[in-house]
Amino acid sequence: MSETRTYRKKARAQSEEATGKAILDAAYHEFSRELFDRVTLNRIAELSGVTVQTVIRRFSSKEELFRQFALREEKRILMQRNVPEEEGLESAIHALIGHYERDGDFVINFLAQENQFEEVKKITDHGRKVHMEWVEKYCRHLLKGETEEEREQKLFAAIAATDIGTWKLLRKEYGMEPEIIAGVMMRLLNGIN
Repeated sequence: MSETRTYRKKARAQSEEATGKAILDAAYHEFSRELFDRVTLNRIAELSGVTVQTVIRRFSSKEELFRQFALREEKRILMQRNVPEEEGLESAIHALIGHYERDGDFVINFLAQENQFEEVKKITDHGRKVHMEWVEKYCRHLLKGETEEEREQKLFAAIAATDIGTWKLLRKEYGMEPEIIAGVMMRLLNGIN
């Protein structure tokens, strides 16, 4: 009897986890393509194969679903962009470009909306902070300066060299392949010193 109860609890937990994942996957699909105010819980429920009531019971509101979706994606993105420091800047650049290749359109969509929706602005501001931390970690050797002002200028030069806007310009407007973009970014970074 106890084994049956344990099995049922485990099966229920797995089902709940699968439902949550399906809803968050549908949220990724919608939030990455639509304006925040055009995303509906009805559409997310439809895409995830559940009822709107299930979405609300699980996440309480569109805003909370958006926050949970953003937290999940941040964890995935941080893992994707993270490489051991000893692998060097070039490996880090390739990981960064891999992130832009997978999520660039979604990030650009958010950046286009950040001044319209407070929820989106919080995410893009946090993303800028995360990118600055990435630059400080992987470009540390390029950021030495005689003065704090010089160091700050180098930091912002490195941020600009590796920004998603730079990737967008090279990839979307000039049609460069990821490998070429990595080379351009490395040239920009090497020119900082």
